[in-house]
Amino acid sequence: MSARPGAPGRFVGIDMLKGCAILWVMLIHAEALRDRAVFTHLMNHAVGIFVVLFGLNSELWWRGRELRSDLGRWYASRARRLLVPMWAALPVWWALVLSFRPEGIRLSARLAVAHAGGYLTHVRTGWFITVILQLVLLFPLLLALGRRFGRGPVFAAGLACTLGAVAVTPWIFWHWGEFNAYVFSPRLLAHVTFGMLLAPHVGRLGWRAGATAALAVAGAILVEERLAPDLLPYTQRLIEPPLVVALLLVMERLRRVPGMAAALGWLGVNSYGLYLGQLLTHNAFLYALGLGGLHERLNPWAYAGALLVGALVFCRLGAALPRALQALRRVGTPVPDLAR
Repeated sequence: MSARPGAPGRFVGIDMLKGCAILWVMLIHAEALRDRAVFTHLMNHAVGIFVVLFGLNSELWWRGRELRSDLGRWYASRARRLLVPMWAALPVWWALVLSFRPEGIRLSARLAVAHAGGYLTHVRTGWFITVILQLVLLFPLLLALGRRFGRGPVFAAGLACTLGAVAVTPWIFWHWGEFNAYVFSPRLLAHVTFGMLLAPHVGRLGWRAGATAALAVAGAILVEERLAPDLLPYTQRLIEPPLVVALLLVMERLRRVPGMAAALGWLGVNSYGLYLGQLLTHNAFLYALGLGGLHERLNPWAYAGALLVGALVFCRLGAALPRALQALRRVGTPVPDLAR
C-alpha cells in the first residue's frame, strides 16, 4: 500500500478504510440496510474496524520513538486530537438536553465532571469515545509489552482478554448497565493488539494475506449463520481483525478509481470530527422527536443523509474555530491557541 504523497508515514488505504467506516457508522445509526447481509457482516463492524486501525496507526506513530522520551508527546497529541474536539461538542449536547429535556437525563455537576473526563454516559453513541480514550491511556503499556515479549504473544494475550470479556459482558450489562457494558474496553484488546501485529506488514500485504483473511471471514460467517449461532457474540468480535486485512486490500484496488482516494481519504482523516458531528445530530433528532420510534418515523436513507450533513457542518465549524481564535488574538484578546 502506498504512502500518501506529502504525508510521510500515512497510508492511503488506511485513510480510505476509515472513510468507509465512518459512512457505515452513519448507516448503522440510521438503521439503513438493517436486515441485509451487507449490514450484518460488513457495515455493523465499523467500530471494530476503527479499533484495529487505532492499534495499527498507534504502532506506526511509535515507530522510531522511545517510551521514556516520547510518552508525554503521545498523551499531549492524543489529548489535542481527541479531548479538545470532544470538549467543543459537549456544550452543544448540554444545550440540546436543556432545550428538549429528554426523559431519564438529569444534568448535574457530577455528570459534567464525568463528561469532561471522557466518560460520556447518557450521550447516545458517545460510548465509542470513552472506549478510545481508555485505549489511548493503555496503549503505551501494550507497546512496552510488545517490545519486551514480541507482538505475537501480546496479541495472544489480547485475544484471550477479548474472549473472556465477551463471556462476562452479559453480567456487566445486567449489573452495571448498557453503557458500562459497551465501554468495557478489554473486549476490544484483540483488535488493538492485532493492529500492532499488522503494522510492520501493512505496506506489503499481498494475495496470500488477502486469501487467508477472506477464508477467516467466511469461516466466521459460516459458524454464526449455520454451524453454531450461539457463538455469535464471539464470532462478531473475531471476524473484525481479518476483515480489516481483506478491506485494506480492497481499498488498494479502489485507490485506482479516479477521485475515490481523495474522497474516502478526506473522510478518513476527518473521521473523528465527523463522528462527533453525527453524534450531535443523532442526539438532536432523538430528543426532538422522542427516544422511541425515531426510526419508524424517518426514512433511513434520508436520516443517514441528515447525519452526514450534520457531521460535515461540525467539521466545518471545527476547522473555522482556530482561525476565529487567531483573529481574536491578533486584536489582543487572550484566547487559547488550539493549533498547539
